[in-house]
Amino acid sequence: MSECENNGAKNCGNNHKHCWLKYAGIICATLVGSFLAFYVVADCALNYILSPAYAYNEFDEMDKQMYRNINRMNADFDKMMKDSTEYSHKSAVEFIRTPEAYKFVVDLTPFDGNTEDIKVDVDGHRITISGEANSDKNNVKSYTKMSQTYTLINKAQPQKLSKKKVDNKYIITVPIED
Repeated sequence: MSECENNGAKNCGNNHKHCWLKYAGIICATLVGSFLAFYVVADCALNYILSPAYAYNEFDEMDKQMYRNINRMNADFDKMMKDSTEYSHKSAVEFIRTPEAYKFVVDLTPFDGNTEDIKVDVDGHRITISGEANSDKNNVKSYTKMSQTYTLINKAQPQKLSKKKVDNKYIITVPIED
């Protein structure tokens, strides 16, 4: 039984109001206590998150993660470059100088072995080797274009140049006079 019921009928009106005020006070105290507890916890957490030490630790971790990612990407890229000739770069024309002649060896692989795609222009002691080709293999279209110019010494005889195809190579020879 409640306190109001125990006192009997003569004081029930005043005590009844007192009982409700007591419960209302307990509810208000609980709400204020909950709010203060939440406020203290939130304030502590916010102060920790916004502190320079926390920010430094977070940035340090992000920095370490970024470097791990960069190193992993570099390793993947190096592996891809090592495993794939598709991305490797080599000169389209290999230059060889012998005592008797200059030799220019053109790799015909990008030109599907066709010497007609290679053009050799001579202008005085300058020789320009260029090539252009389109290909469509396995529904993959590719376009290849290259051009290299060489300046020869005065003893070279570009007017006597010779050309020949050996396997998948196109060899252009410019003799050197003694």
